[in-house]
Amino acid sequence: MEPSHSGPAPSAPSCLDTDCLATRDAAAGMAAATAPQEEPGQSKVGLEMKTETKGLFPTAVSKEHLQERSLRQIFGSSQTLRDLKDPGGVKSPTVIVQNRIQEHCQRGKAFFSQGEWEKAVICYSKAINLNPQQVEFYVQKAEAFLQLCDFQSAVLNLRKAYSLSSAKEDYVERMAFILYLQGQCLFDQEVYGDALESFTQASELQPDNSVYRRRSISCLAALNRYHDCFQLVNEQLDQDSKNPDLYILRAKLHDHFSRATLCYQDIQEAIALEPQHKEAQVQMQKLLKRAQKAKNQATNKALKGNLKDALLKITFAIENSPFDAGYFIFRGTLHRRLKDFNSAIDDYIKAMELCEEEGAVGMEAQRQLLLTYNDFAVHCYTQGFFEEAVLLLNKALKGEKKEKGLYVNRGDCLFRLGELTFALADYQQALELNPMDFSLRRRVGMLLDELGLQEHKQRKYQRAVYCFSGAIESNPRLPHYYLHRAKSRLFLQDVMSAKEDVIITLLLDPENDAVPH
Repeated sequence: MEPSHSGPAPSAPSCLDTDCLATRDAAAGMAAATAPQEEPGQSKVGLEMKTETKGLFPTAVSKEHLQERSLRQIFGSSQTLRDLKDPGGVKSPTVIVQNRIQEHCQRGKAFFSQGEWEKAVICYSKAINLNPQQVEFYVQKAEAFLQLCDFQSAVLNLRKAYSLSSAKEDYVERMAFILYLQGQCLFDQEVYGDALESFTQASELQPDNSVYRRRSISCLAALNRYHDCFQLVNEQLDQDSKNPDLYILRAKLHDHFSRATLCYQDIQEAIALEPQHKEAQVQMQKLLKRAQKAKNQATNKALKGNLKDALLKITFAIENSPFDAGYFIFRGTLHRRLKDFNSAIDDYIKAMELCEEEGAVGMEAQRQLLLTYNDFAVHCYTQGFFEEAVLLLNKALKGEKKEKGLYVNRGDCLFRLGELTFALADYQQALELNPMDFSLRRRVGMLLDELGLQEHKQRKYQRAVYCFSGAIESNPRLPHYYLHRAKSRLFLQDVMSAKEDVIITLLLDPENDAVPH
């Protein structure tokens, strides 16, 4: 039965209504097409169609699909959090992330405490992936790498922590220590180049830590880079001048470069800082034994007349023991025998500085010095350097005033310089020390005769007679002394005395042509 319509006829339906109707007709057709057909013998049953009312936009995305897409944006393709039974119960993704971070952190700590370092590294890496700004994760990961002896990875993680943290000093100290451990392991494996790099980096992080610098020095020494090693040791000593170990280390470097004297001085510095330092005592005894051996060799060569080789050996002994006065005296003697008087004088003066003047060694050094002055003066005399000879003899007489030979030699030099008065004073002083020296008396006579001739030339006849008389007294066997006095007496009108001098001249030398007949 069709429904009845009352009222005015309806207007033409709109396009939207047409679409709705068409949709409904299509749905009804699909329902009729899929309805089961009645089999024969069965009563017909009326089919009741159910229609579903859809929204305005049938293609809209569901709420579940939106949640899935949101989670995918956060976690990507990872299935880590997909085991949640009810994602809709989580308030926000931030909470999810924080829970997972805490879970990874706790698991990392558990693995670390159990000694499963690799698993701890994995857990902390996951925590870092979720929160890369957390300093503690890098620190814990670095400690796990350290337990695995992966020093480089440990340092890298600590560097990251250093860059993120405001409290940087703690991480600097830890990084330096890890680099030190890495360097030590490499050093034990004799990989000295890489070990040096690690120790250098540790020193750069903590410049005040002397241990790291010393290990760098050890690497340089192992690499035979002794010049760099020496420079680094000097820098260390500038910062820490009270460390005896550094002096011992530098002493060994000096010994390597054959600088025995500097080696000795550094060992002495170490002993002054720590008298019971075992290594310093060992090194000192080593130097002293080496010096004594060289001195014995020098003695043997000197006895064989090989003075130059003996000089080389005693010099080596002095380099190894530069404060032994006896070695300097020995070398000074060799220099004197080789006529290297300046070097000999320097050695004797050095020996006197090193010992007490009242001691036997000091007195021997002083005596040898005076002999050297005298020998040097004689050498200058033979070369015609009379003034230099006088200066040297003055130094000798300043130290020894009772040595007759020094006065005689200086008198000879003064005589050659024409300083007859001063020469006479020296000869007379020598005579006082040894009145029975006939050779010295002949010198005095010759000098007085020369003085008399000068006085006679200046017409100072009385003084000339006095000088000639002194010459005759010093050496009465020379006839020309009498003849010279006779001439001066003639000018003084002392004829009888002059005749006596002439007679004595003829008695001493009958064939003297200078006597007038």
